[in-house]
Amino acid sequence: MEQLILNVKTKEKVSFLKELVKHLDFVEVVEPPKLTAKEKKILAALDNSVAEVRLHKKGKGKLKTIQEVLDGI
Repeated sequence: MEQLILNVKTKEKVSFLKELVKHLDFVEVVEPPKLTAKEKKILAALDNSVAEVRLHKKGKGKLKTIQEVLDGI
């Protein structure tokens, strides 16, 4: 079995695509698990951290020192 992950650019088209694929007898649609509020918060924090690192790499941002992180600044 092969897996295929699709990223749909337009949220309104997701239901259309799901309905279309559901009619293909050789395809099984597997929904991703629902995230809890805590998991969503953790992912948002990770996304923010990655964005900060990217800005720092471009010379457009300053990262906190380890001491600032530990102090909660």
